[in-house]
Amino acid sequence: MKPNRLFTAIATILIICSGCTHSSVKNNIASSDPLNLWNEGPAKTSILTFIKTVTDENNPDFIPVQARVAVFDMDGTILLEKPSFALFDFVAGKILEQIARQPALKHQQPYKAFYDQDWAYLDTLHLYGDDGLYSILLYAAEGYTDDQYRKAVLEYCSTVKDKRYNKPFIQLVYAPVVQLIQYLQGHQFEVYIVSGSDSQFIRAFCEEAIHIPDQNVIGTTVLTRWVETGTGSYFVRQHKFVEPINDEGGKPVNILNKIGKVPVLAVGNSPGDYHMLQYSKNAPHSLQMIVNHDDPVREYDYDAAKMKKLCQANGWQIISMKNDFKVIFNK
Repeated sequence: MKPNRLFTAIATILIICSGCTHSSVKNNIASSDPLNLWNEGPAKTSILTFIKTVTDENNPDFIPVQARVAVFDMDGTILLEKPSFALFDFVAGKILEQIARQPALKHQQPYKAFYDQDWAYLDTLHLYGDDGLYSILLYAAEGYTDDQYRKAVLEYCSTVKDKRYNKPFIQLVYAPVVQLIQYLQGHQFEVYIVSGSDSQFIRAFCEEAIHIPDQNVIGTTVLTRWVETGTGSYFVRQHKFVEPINDEGGKPVNILNKIGKVPVLAVGNSPGDYHMLQYSKNAPHSLQMIVNHDDPVREYDYDAAKMKKLCQANGWQIISMKNDFKVIFNK
């Protein structure tokens, strides 16, 4: 995901995606064409050729099962990210809830910017640091227990609907990409989500939406404190991140710390995924892919020319939503 776009679109209360049910994905994979939601073309051919090569024990580029690691960005790669990111739309709502409970907050930043809808102020902030854009995530849910936060995310994901598609964002995942994930899992790949979004936000819905277990989510992590009481124990979210934030150069660092292996397949959609894709080139045989948003009719058109140029410069395979996806979201 491209973080410097985070808040310019936050004024538009949105949200995301069209779902891919478990049964429909299984039916797609079971068909004679394992990627039947993809049009014929270079992207589909690259995937099929790569999988055939690395799973053939007689091929010199064979990859043993224990080394079959694939990583996918979330926002804009699997999940709709326009007109704004799901996480930060959620965060905006939480900030306004706090102001409603404590009206004095509307006079101090960053609460004031949300209350006044002063998105220009947010554009002036640096990305990282104590007063950066990412820090707003800390203000939004500070003091929540993990269970409280997960419940709030699930409620949001299942009830708030994107205005354009009139669907809750838990349903707004790109069906061809979900099918690709299932195809990889069917060939004994361990698939991870590697996102700049809050890991606990992603975990709240990813198993249902894209069939990725909680332990395979690598995201930006908010520090928690373990609390023991006479009636139970729980984690409480603190006003601090576990470094590094999982974006740009932080992605390969966290992949190494979490997985301990170099991914052999990496899929992203923005310059924020550059380091993750380049890191995967350290594997003896690998594939890097970019989901390019070039379909204004069925989805959106943004950064398409820039990302195409980046793919050409780095030898990555481009995935054109317009040309390679038969469908964007499942019905």
